Amino acid sequence: MKYITSRQRKNISPLTGCIIQFEMSKLFPKKNDYGTASFDELVPELAALGIRTLGEFKGLMKKHRRQLIAIDRDRLCSHEQSFYAESFGKEFVKDALRRQYWFAYPALVRIAVEIEFGPSASLSEE
Repeated sequence: MKYITSRQRKNISPLTGCIIQFEMSKLFPKKNDYGTASFDELVPELAALGIRTLGEFKGLMKKHRRQLIAIDRDRLCSHEQSFYAESFGKEFVKDALRRQYWFAYPALVRIAVEIEFGPSASLSEE
């Protein structure tokens, strides 16, 4: 019987909403951890694309980490700023612009899926 290291055992563990949130907090800045979106809804959507384990999820997010951070830090045009100010409030948009962040963790996962599999495979948003 082949010995499985604890890291290998962890990487083959099935994906859950709690695991997604924990891994995202290790890979991305804390300022992106906001909102009330459920991470549990990402699990079946990722499984449909073949991402079922922690190791597969970490591989996807690490592969596109730099590109995701660059996308997150892009400046918004004035039209987008006014639109989001109406949706989320002026204070939130002002803080997001000042601290150079925009997307919450679930949105970053969806963007990574879109980068990896193309726009047609993007996860459904509610």
